[in-house]
Amino acid sequence: MDPDIQPGTYQKTQHNLRCLSINVQRMSKFTPLLLSVILLTTSISLYAQVSIGFRGGYTLSATQIREASGYKSNGLGSGSQLKNWHADLVINIPLYEKLYLQPVLRYVTKGAYLKPSEMQQDAIVESANKIRLHYLEVPANLVLKIPFSAGKIVIGGGPYLAYGLAGSYNLDLLYNGRVVETNTQSVDFSSRDKGITPGLRLNRWDAGVNAMAGVELGDMLMIGVNYSKGLKNLDRSKGSTIRNSYIGLSVGILLNREDY
Repeated sequence: MDPDIQPGTYQKTQHNLRCLSINVQRMSKFTPLLLSVILLTTSISLYAQVSIGFRGGYTLSATQIREASGYKSNGLGSGSQLKNWHADLVINIPLYEKLYLQPVLRYVTKGAYLKPSEMQQDAIVESANKIRLHYLEVPANLVLKIPFSAGKIVIGGGPYLAYGLAGSYNLDLLYNGRVVETNTQSVDFSSRDKGITPGLRLNRWDAGVNAMAGVELGDMLMIGVNYSKGLKNLDRSKGSTIRNSYIGLSVGILLNREDY
C-alpha cells in the first residue's frame, strides 16, 4: 500500500466500487422495462396520428390456369368467377399533406369455376370444376386523398403479399361428357412432393399488385373498389401456370380520425 494513502481510504474506495457495481447491476435489470416504456410512449405518440378502420364486401375472383397441354381456364369477365366475400382491418397513416400509407390485413377467398377438360370417347376423365383458396392478405397501398365537398376521393395502389390458409376443389369424373361422380379434394400447400398422392399442389405464398379507388364520406364512411392481380406462379408441380386475380367492392368505417 502507498504510504501516502491514509488508513481506511483503500477500504473505503473498495466499498464505493462494490456499491457502484451493485447499482449498475440493479439498473441493468430495469433497462428492458425502460426501453419498453420508451417504445410504448413513442407508439402512443404515433397512434395519435393513425386511423384504424374496418370494412368488408363482395369479391369476384378468378384463378387462371394454363397448362402445357393447351388447357386455359377463363379469367375475370368470363362469367366463371367465384363469388365470395372479404373482411379488412385498415391502418391509415398520414405521410405528407394528401399522401397516406394504407396497409390492410385482409381475409379473402379466391378461386374460380373452371372449364371442363376435353372429352374423350368411352373414357373416364377427371376435371376440376371449382377451386376455393382462403388467404390472409396484406396489401400495402400508397394512397392519395383529394378533398371535395362531401369528403375525399381516394386513389392508390401497391404490392400485396398473401398467405394461404386452406383450399379445396371439386373434382368431377366424366364419362362421355356426363358427370358420373363428384368429390371434394384438399389443396396441398406442402413443400414436399408426396409422389403417389394425386391432387393440386400450390405454393402457400402469393404475391402481386393491388389498385384501389373510392370515396370517404363525412368523417367515417368508406366506399371503394379494388383490383388485385397475382404475379407469382402458384403451381408447385411446374407443369402449369396458376395465378389469382379478383375485383372487390367494400363498405366500412374509419375510426379515430386525425386527418380531417
